[in-house]
Amino acid sequence: MPSRRRLLCGFGSLAAAGLAGCTDGPSGNDVSPGTETDTEWPQPGGTDRFDCYRADAAAPREAPDERWAVPSIWPAGRPIVASGRVMLPTQGGLVAYDVTSGDEQWRFGFGEDGPDLRTPPIVVDGLAYLGTRTGLVAVNVTDGTEAWTVEFETSATAPPVVGIDRERLAVGTDFGLVGLDMDGEQLWRRETFTEVTALASWGDVLYAGTSGGELFAYAGMGDPNGMWRRQLDGRVVQVTLLDGDGIVVSVFGGPTTRRDDTAAGAERWSHDTGSHGFVVAGDTYAVGGGLTAVHTRTGERRWTVDDRLRAPPAGAGDTVYTGGDGFVAGYAMGGGTGVGEYRVNTERWRHEVDGTVTTGLAVADGAVFAAAMNDDGDVTLYALE
Repeated sequence: MPSRRRLLCGFGSLAAAGLAGCTDGPSGNDVSPGTETDTEWPQPGGTDRFDCYRADAAAPREAPDERWAVPSIWPAGRPIVASGRVMLPTQGGLVAYDVTSGDEQWRFGFGEDGPDLRTPPIVVDGLAYLGTRTGLVAVNVTDGTEAWTVEFETSATAPPVVGIDRERLAVGTDFGLVGLDMDGEQLWRRETFTEVTALASWGDVLYAGTSGGELFAYAGMGDPNGMWRRQLDGRVVQVTLLDGDGIVVSVFGGPTTRRDDTAAGAERWSHDTGSHGFVVAGDTYAVGGGLTAVHTRTGERRWTVDDRLRAPPAGAGDTVYTGGDGFVAGYAMGGGTGVGEYRVNTERWRHEVDGTVTTGLAVADGAVFAAAMNDDGDVTLYALE
């Protein structure tokens, strides 16, 4: 179905001079609507860089219709969309639905004999790789059958990331990192002292954030070399690699910051935006109660809307999608019309849902996917187009 883009300005380290010509992308006023209807969302961060953004993806810019809305199970992460399936990580296991009809296709991990799943999946070449209490399992996306499983005597704590050559994986665990090939053979281990809570990779660089608030940078996925380590102000929630030098990081209960890759993670700017996650699309759009837009290069605060938002956002084209208690909404990246904090028409649309959206959204196949849970514990998975 969809194609997979490699978001690359070049090969090698992101700090290398060959990437100096890459930019942070256009601002929110310069981005264009996406037009491709066959895109995927194959991993929690959308892309390898974990920017939660697909510039090319078509998605609703006006009040959407429900392609479908189906009952589901208590969500444990945002939907993953690949190979014609919408896979929802839940408290009991992974549930897959047909992307067009919403019909349930398979379940994996449920029951006493099933693996104890601990992370959302990442999909590479038709296999979904999920962390478990004791290792990693690979599942066929089409039919939900197990391809292989491997144990490494520790619990997975962060979804895997894949190397640029699509031949290696790195998995966050409660002690650090484990590297494997695509058949599950263990290649290396690295200690991080506390559990890994966020991972991102691009080119030959790997970043790991921990529950102890440390941020680690490594070069290479085959046998990583530590480049630097920096202590942050709290549990790392998200790490995103930029098109040029630098990263954006958020911590639980603390700020969203931009940090320099070439200066051992030195802070360039910081904003108290909340910690529900962010989208990087030229500007950085952070959700934490409200939605705040920050110029990624300069750190200038562009605009803020206070809509009691709770869902880690997803971006497509010129729109940011998130949600809260009883709704999913789309917001114009340019901030609508106005000056500074005084804005109108920032919100493009709002769609009522049965319950609260807290575990994040995905944009793929021309639609927005989100799970909502009401006060009775009933869960509905929505496809809005």
